[in-house]
Amino acid sequence: MSSNGLGHHPQGIHMQDYQREFIEFLVRSGALKFGSFTLKSGRNSPYFFNSGEFSRGEQIDRLGYFYASATRGLDQQPTVIYGPAYKGIPLCISTAIAFNHHFDRDVAYSFDRKEEKNHGEGGWIVGQVPQAEDTVVVVDDVVTDGATKVEAINLLRTMTEGKVTGLIIAVDRKERNKEGGNSVKALAAKASVEVRAIVTVYDILEHLPGREIDGKVVMTDDIRDQVEAYLQEYAV
Repeated sequence: MSSNGLGHHPQGIHMQDYQREFIEFLVRSGALKFGSFTLKSGRNSPYFFNSGEFSRGEQIDRLGYFYASATRGLDQQPTVIYGPAYKGIPLCISTAIAFNHHFDRDVAYSFDRKEEKNHGEGGWIVGQVPQAEDTVVVVDDVVTDGATKVEAINLLRTMTEGKVTGLIIAVDRKERNKEGGNSVKALAAKASVEVRAIVTVYDILEHLPGREIDGKVVMTDDIRDQVEAYLQEYAV
């Protein structure tokens, strides 16, 4: 570990096996990259997570398992998994399937249409429309500023009677928002939901440095130092 003062985040010490598997899955699938990337915020980041790399059946199958595993850590367990269109659609379906296959729980899924359907069954929601007795967990890829997630959750509450209690994302970058606070914590407060990530950037820093994955070390000492320096400047 470098001596720049960041140190290992304590969350990494308590990682579960599925989290370690997920980090290596991100590398193998090409969804986690190291280099130089300009983010929407304008920041230049030494690493990048791109959920658009998940495009094959085997990947989506495993992704559902990782999301379901993280969801099981929430205080309130879901009866419905909801995925905001478009990226959330395969996530909610694969997570519901994973609950059935891996955890013997029959959980419903739903997602929204971008435009309301006025013929056939109609409406905004595809799949199970959450009812008053339902507990809903939203699944999505990442949180940038959190605004779109708050909007999606509020829209879901407007359209249905379900109780939206949680949000699962893939990777928490642990970065400051424009107001100087933590984007994920701000989202949790604004939307009144429990937010969990499958892994955080600190988990990645705990697991990857010097580790060979398929014969290659993807996080060298130099890359680790670059990520740590970035977090020193932008993380909260």
